[in-house]
Amino acid sequence: MRGSDHDEASLLRPVLAAGAHRMRHPAAPLAHFAADPVELPEDFDGDDEDLDLPPAALEEARQRRAALLVAATGIIDRCIDDLGELEFGDDGMPDPDQAEESFVFERFPARHRAGYDEVFFRNVLVTVVKVAHDLADPHGEPAACTAEEIVRDAVIDEALGLCEAAGLGRPWLHPSETLLEDTDFEYLFAADMDGIEDDPALQAGLGAYIPTVHDWFTPFNPDRIVHPYTETAPSGRNEVHDLRARLRGRPDDQEDDPLAHAVLDAPASLARFDAGSEVIELARRAADRHDPDLWIADPTHPEQSFAALVRAATRSEAGAGWLCWEPHQDADTVRTDPVVALHPHRHFPIGADTPWVDAAIGTGHYLAVPLTCVVSYRPDPAVRHRWNAAATDLINGDNQ
Repeated sequence: MRGSDHDEASLLRPVLAAGAHRMRHPAAPLAHFAADPVELPEDFDGDDEDLDLPPAALEEARQRRAALLVAATGIIDRCIDDLGELEFGDDGMPDPDQAEESFVFERFPARHRAGYDEVFFRNVLVTVVKVAHDLADPHGEPAACTAEEIVRDAVIDEALGLCEAAGLGRPWLHPSETLLEDTDFEYLFAADMDGIEDDPALQAGLGAYIPTVHDWFTPFNPDRIVHPYTETAPSGRNEVHDLRARLRGRPDDQEDDPLAHAVLDAPASLARFDAGSEVIELARRAADRHDPDLWIADPTHPEQSFAALVRAATRSEAGAGWLCWEPHQDADTVRTDPVVALHPHRHFPIGADTPWVDAAIGTGHYLAVPLTCVVSYRPDPAVRHRWNAAATDLINGDNQ
């Protein structure tokens, strides 16, 4: 270790040691911060003192874990400094040259800087405080919103840098494995995914949730708590047509399954599925009714049309094919997407009744698409064959 590195390490170690007892998040157990995987005793009750590690290795693990909280508090100071030093104009926007070195400009997606006004900077500061509090809380919860995920990712990066600078090396398990439930937010940084936050259908196909800037401080679900200073109500903008959204907030332990097939496929009369928008209506009219392989929604004869859809879906394994639909509210367009599975159902028991299709769009993520949003469907076994082949290649590649 060079002299300057030794000096930095000698300064950092006492700071990390002093904060070791304050880092208590349940998703960051000390065993994860050892240099190598730790075999836990069968009767392990979570007491760090019971870990089979030499005292020196145990102390180093504590310091690696403490680096998370030290990093978080350091970012708090940085955000306070940013707000004190930046000049914001009458429109609330910072001087871009001044803001270039700020935490927000450094750690949040660059392509959304037009939305980073003074209020946003303040919200990020409070979010960092919330994240630091969660890390210190022995009952700390998962990240509550997209902004918290981004901040946690920054904290983890800086904490690992502190570990390296302190001469501790990295823990054997990357902290993101347990402190980040998913990394959907990374799409916001990907150059080839510009605009994905405005395309909920693409998100649904990827099985991802990537909101617009307005919703970065919106709770992921009713059980997550965002700091009240920053919390925003869901904008509802560009919400994908998925009837399962009606299930949000319902208890998971209810005795009756609202989506039981006996309910979904009951013989009761079908509700009409008139076009949900003008663009759907126009697309239905323009569809080629002379194509024998193309099913086109016909709300004037709902029972006959639905029966024809069921027959069409049986002509391809799992109903694979092509679905032409309006992907989200106010889309002003329809699109045709590959579906690796499609299953028609007569009823949806929550909210206004409507016939619908359970469609695995894109990568296989299922959406409950109401027929009011569907233009047409074409069965095509090749869609599923290609999907299965791609999945097999992926598995084989991972095993090599």
